[in-house]
Amino acid sequence: MRNDKARIAWCGTSGLVKTWDARTGRLQDSFRSSGEVASLTFSPGGRTLAASSARGVQLWDLTTSRLRTTLPARPHAVVALSPDGHTLAIGTGSSVELWSVDLPDPARAIRTVCEAVDTALTPLEQSRYLHDQSTETGCRPAAR
Repeated sequence: MRNDKARIAWCGTSGLVKTWDARTGRLQDSFRSSGEVASLTFSPGGRTLAASSARGVQLWDLTTSRLRTTLPARPHAVVALSPDGHTLAIGTGSSVELWSVDLPDPARAIRTVCEAVDTALTPLEQSRYLHDQSTETGCRPAAR
């Protein structure tokens, strides 16, 4: 469960991972990890889900439902993200590895895209990619 209790993640023995909105009970996402999942953790903003399996730690972007990257790790690793979301700890046995997983701020990335293509996000796009973050991206308003 996310720290703000807004989202719940579940994993099955087949590698199936599901996330729900904890307030409404609605299924938000479903995807397959690369094997049985040992540990899950959300990034502080809820944008990324780290899933540890026998084949490594996968970082899923929950705004796009896509796999961002897979990091090498021993089987049955436990994962945790730092409060700022920039460092991933992968623990196995008596050792812990720290990985820099500094993912771009969505609002900043969207502002860069808006400037490059000279357009703004529609309200639906803002909702999908920014979730409950500020919609003040610096992009000019969308044409109506």
